Amino acid sequence: MTHPRWARRVATRALLSGVLVLIATPSRSATAGAPEKVQALVERAAAYIQAVGRDQGFADITRPDGGFTDGDLYVFCNSADGVSLAHGGNPKLVGKHLADLRDPEGTPTTMGIVHVGLTQGRGWFEYLWPNPQAGRIQRKVTFVLRIDDQTVCASGYFKPDPP
Repeated sequence: MTHPRWARRVATRALLSGVLVLIATPSRSATAGAPEKVQALVERAAAYIQAVGRDQGFADITRPDGGFTDGDLYVFCNSADGVSLAHGGNPKLVGKHLADLRDPEGTPTTMGIVHVGLTQGRGWFEYLWPNPQAGRIQRKVTFVLRIDDQTVCASGYFKPDPP
């Protein structure tokens, strides 16, 4: 039995829409356990810096094979004035002054992260950030840990979009 052309188009569009939804929707497991993984990664980096010193610690955190990346998670460290000291996600940022970075809502990202670490010792900070895997801006949740009076290290994960 042949179906009218419009019926085939509707069926094809419905099928493609369903496939696109499945591709574009992050699986629940993509963020399952992310807060714990992020916190453990930062705590391990902090212990490593204490053990080997700042110079070696920051160098290893920045190296892709340095042991401080886990899939799309990576550790980064900043000074109290917003200079990138280590960055496992983008080594080109090391040495750059990032204090003026703001998200699309105007939230100061680097200095917000630094503020949480230096005033609370440890904590979580949320902001909007480009997600390279999704190709769009999403809410990022970052765990921050004070290393000393002038340094914080952090790592974050992207929250899934609301249904």
